[in-house]
Amino acid sequence: MKRLSIAVCALLLLTACGNSEAKIDTDSSESTQVGQVPTTCELVGVNSAFATIIPPSKYIPTEWTPAEGTDLGAALNAGGIACSYGDADAEVGGTVIWAPASAWTERESVWQSEGMLPVDIPNVDETAAYKLPKGSTSADGMPAWRVNLLINGIWIQLGAAFIQSFDEAAPIIQEAINVIK
Repeated sequence: MKRLSIAVCALLLLTACGNSEAKIDTDSSESTQVGQVPTTCELVGVNSAFATIIPPSKYIPTEWTPAEGTDLGAALNAGGIACSYGDADAEVGGTVIWAPASAWTERESVWQSEGMLPVDIPNVDETAAYKLPKGSTSADGMPAWRVNLLINGIWIQLGAAFIQSFDEAAPIIQEAINVIK
């Protein structure tokens, strides 16, 4: 499982992994108020959406030590949460970040300077969104797919090497949005 955590971090270009673990709520309830960052990674709907592509997907507890100047660092410093899901045995998975809009504001110019493109996500009424250009790769040369969207005052980021299109990402994006409502 440690190798998967390292692989997920490398593939998503998020940060280095390390010490601070996301809070886990033993109550698996996914209900949150409109515009609220989830307080747990134990999100059945999000995990089920990952499982449509990566069976048998499950939440992968990950200890995060975000590098300075990264999306993960901005999100966690703003009171956000980052959660990895996938198949640890196959070393394939992805990460979803939820954070307050204040973190989005901090990162938007960075994404633009890094070549992320503004997009309109199909069937989603987002305020704004940015996506890595098609054909992007991570530091180790692996394919990379990442989208950032701002909706209901919450920044959501989905990143995973196994995703190659919005069609594939749609169920995960929708469930990531559902938990902030």
